[in-house]
Amino acid sequence: MSIKDVGAVSATQNMPDTTRQSKTIIFAGKEIVTESSIAVTFSAEALARGMEGHTPPTKEQIEETTRAVAATRNNNIAATTRGGPSLASAFYGDPATANDAVRFIDFFQHSTVAADDMANALHQAMTSPEVSGDYTTNAMDLALTQAKLNKVVQQYVSADYQQQASDFVAQFIREKADQADQQTRVVLTQAATLAQSLGDSGQAQHHQEAIAQLSAGTHASQTVRNEMLQLTASSKDSDVWFTQLNDRVNASPSLPYISEMEKSHISALQQQWQSFVNNVSAVK
Repeated sequence: MSIKDVGAVSATQNMPDTTRQSKTIIFAGKEIVTESSIAVTFSAEALARGMEGHTPPTKEQIEETTRAVAATRNNNIAATTRGGPSLASAFYGDPATANDAVRFIDFFQHSTVAADDMANALHQAMTSPEVSGDYTTNAMDLALTQAKLNKVVQQYVSADYQQQASDFVAQFIREKADQADQQTRVVLTQAATLAQSLGDSGQAQHHQEAIAQLSAGTHASQTVRNEMLQLTASSKDSDVWFTQLNDRVNASPSLPYISEMEKSHISALQQQWQSFVNNVSAVK
């Protein structure tokens, strides 16, 4: 502690108790006591001397100042209310979106619609049909999430923030792709370990090769995902997306039950997309 600090503390401690006040604020639902603040009392004579040479404000000036303060307060309240939706929103309550919800706070601060409308749109954009799937259907889901988030940016985000919002969406999608790769790596590593423990060196080697492909960015799950992300990034025509997705499944050598599952998933995605578009377009 410096000499200046010691002197300041000493001066405070020597003051009568009546001249020190604890200041308490509420943060995150808890009371926090800050540093003591100093209460200073002025005599009437001192106040009078301080006012010498200053003309008291007129009634009109006082009223104008009051109106200005009220306007500022109301604007701040409106901005705070607009800054986020109700915490009861599915956007915060659904496990599919709750963990990522806080990352979209800037969307609310640059929104052209009510906060709850933005929350509903983001929730729909970030949820996928709850049906069984494989890495191909997972790639479809991420591609449609990309398309829906981009539409939210185009229709619900103010023009001055759209570029930043678009950049955020691109980064968000990349992170989701990386997370998917990490999950695939864990599964492949566990499978390789199990095969090795069972003495199946051939299968263990197969899984190790798949892990190497994943590291190189050439694994089948990655190539399919990149293809589908490019589809929704390069075209805004949803009819083109779903036609190409169906054509891809038809041309795939997958087993019949896999193809049927993927076609069913495409149909569910198409219905979800249309519902999303209708809901977004209905908000003014």
